[in-house]
Amino acid sequence: MGRAGQIGVTGMIGVVLISHGGMAEGMVSSGEMLYPNFSQVECLPLWPADNPDEFQEKLEGKIKSVDTGGGVIILTDLMGGTPCNRALYSLSSNVRMLAGMNLPMLLALLAAREQTEDLDEIATLVLEEAHAGTLDVNEALRKRGIIP
Repeated sequence: MGRAGQIGVTGMIGVVLISHGGMAEGMVSSGEMLYPNFSQVECLPLWPADNPDEFQEKLEGKIKSVDTGGGVIILTDLMGGTPCNRALYSLSSNVRMLAGMNLPMLLALLAAREQTEDLDEIATLVLEEAHAGTLDVNEALRKRGIIP
């Protein structure tokens, strides 16, 4: 799943989504629906019957498939889980990982990589968006006087 190399942009940051179960696949499905330039994105779910060593090998392949020279950001569902732990072996100055994956993070990442190739700057923007997109909707509406 994913659209690695779809537009062939050299230097654009690649994206790999990893998760326990189908979350990563669902993120790809939602991202394709909501973001017009959905490219250079791959996903890799880890299922209960999967071998962690094989997952790690597949992850290396996914990273290579989306890296056109600008580096890669991995979004993972859970810090300390097997997908995250296996991805630790892939981290470098050109491969960053952010944990706590959610849809606002993915959309912010897709937009930010069109504006800059700086992995640190992109990571900061993505984490800010993740925090801004997490809220108690009832409380926010109460503060605005929309609901009691």
